[in-house]
Amino acid sequence: MGIDINGTLLVVVHTFEQIDENTCKIRTISARKATKNEIKQYNEGFKMKKEYDFSKGERGKFYYPDAEFFIPIYLEREILEELEKIALKKNLEVNAIVNQFLKKELEIIKYVKG
Repeated sequence: MGIDINGTLLVVVHTFEQIDENTCKIRTISARKATKNEIKQYNEGFKMKKEYDFSKGERGKFYYPDAEFFIPIYLEREILEELEKIALKKNLEVNAIVNQFLKKELEIIKYVKG
């Protein structure tokens, strides 16, 4: 469960793939608004059992201290539409165009700073 940028509680299904020791890929499969009952459970806290059996658990199974996480960047609709046009003309993905623009912008900033 998680809360979106508008404060709406969502139930999210995702996958976690370890690419290498420093990189993982998290893919969202689905997300939906939480039901009234799920919102109530979330707000009240889930009922925990008095005791859990972790005897078959594996410590650190999903812990990767040097893992890289790629965070999503949300673009305004108008900007995305313009970037999609450019990407289509250049036969590239939008993320490649965004990275090109940002690299050029960083070069300008470094140049101006001296």
